[in-house]
Order: sequence, then structure tokens, then C-alpha cells
Amino acid sequence: MKTIISSLLFSILFSLPALSAVTGSSLLQGKVSSRVSIEVFPETIAGALDLSTTQTDLKVASYREKSNAILSGYRVRISSANLGKLKRVEGAEVFAYSLKYDGTTLNLSTSSGTTYERWHIFPVSLLRNLTISYTGKPAEQMVTGTYTDTITFEIAAR
Repeated sequence: MKTIISSLLFSILFSLPALSAVTGSSLLQGKVSSRVSIEVFPETIAGALDLSTTQTDLKVASYREKSNAILSGYRVRISSANLGKLKRVEGAEVFAYSLKYDGTTLNLSTSSGTTYERWHIFPVSLLRNLTISYTGKPAEQMVTGTYTDTITFEIAAR
């Protein structure tokens, strides 16, 4: 009798469906790192400025700021190697000019340049223009040579 009851219990236990929950879940997770970048699109005229002709807001480049750092934002720092002056490569002579980035005049007279703080509530890819203005001087009032300056743009997540 014990054997029949044991066999019966054994049969009942192993014939029941496996115990299971009504719902279940799995965690799926990924991570997106903060990405910021700046691209430069120079205009041809930037390397061939006519310093004898006055220019006002002449477009010399476009810059594309890209960022997915929403809420925390990013910084753009703009500086000039010659503190906002074109300098003659072969000498110390300078030529004054001013720049606007996205319509705002830049202060390039210090080594730290100008810094912009940007915040957005969604990822961005913004195209901004860089323009130059200066008062032209007749060639006979300037020393012959090439006058240059290097503008540096740095972008970083905050």
C-alpha cells in the first residue's frame, strides 16, 4: 500500500505543470556618452583678404557646434594667437580687425579670448557664422608682407 501511495504521489508531482509567474522582466540597458564637437568650414576669402578695402561683416567661416550634452550644456572658447590683430609674418606690424561669431562681437584682446556657455534641452547641430570687419588701408601706408592671425575654437562638455 505504501508503494502504491508513493507511486501515486510521485506521478501527481511530476505530472503537474512547472510552477511559473504570470509576468517576468529582463533589464535591457545601454549608455550614451557625452559628445561635443565643432567643425570648421572656412570661406576661400579668409585666406585672401584685401586689406586695402574696408569690410563689414564679411563671412570668413562657418562653424558647426554639435552636442548631445543636454541640460549640462557645453562651452565654446574662441581665442586669437595675435590677440585680435593680423600680424605681419616677417615683422611686428599689425592690422586691426574685429570678429563676430553668430552675430556677437568677440573680445580677442586677451589670451583667454571669449567663452560662450550653451544649454539645450535636446541634442543640437548648429551652424554659426564667423564674420570679419576692418577699415582698409592704402597699400602705400602698410609694410609689404603677409598678415595673419589664427583663431582657435575649443568646445567641451560642461
